[in-house]
Amino acid sequence: VGECGLDYFRFKSEDLKEREKEKEEQKRLFVAQLELAKEFKKPVIIHSREANNDTYEILHEHSKDLVGGVLHCFNASEHLLRLSDDGFYFGIGGVLTFKNAKNLVNILPQIPKDRLLLETDAPYLTPEPY
Repeated sequence: VGECGLDYFRFKSEDLKEREKEKEEQKRLFVAQLELAKEFKKPVIIHSREANNDTYEILHEHSKDLVGGVLHCFNASEHLLRLSDDGFYFGIGGVLTFKNAKNLVNILPQIPKDRLLLETDAPYLTPEPY
């Protein structure tokens, strides 16, 4: 099931109360998608942008009976590494070649080798210099 998850990068409204409503709606829909994945015994492809804490909490809370999944375009959030214990893989793509990817380069050795996937998000996040 995917790509599903949370994206707090862009909101429809500038109003903080409206943004909180949007976040709550995203969380509700994310949990519903995880429940579908459980029902159909399918893995999930996770999108998380500017939402690592909520993503971790929801995935950790709902990981029981999930087949597992991939954290698409893993963004070097150290606490998300704990999700490898819940059956998740970490997708690493072109971002690794970016000049500002020092955090990802530094955290890469901490990712269990059997949980590491190479991926692309072309044409959006192609390796440098493309």
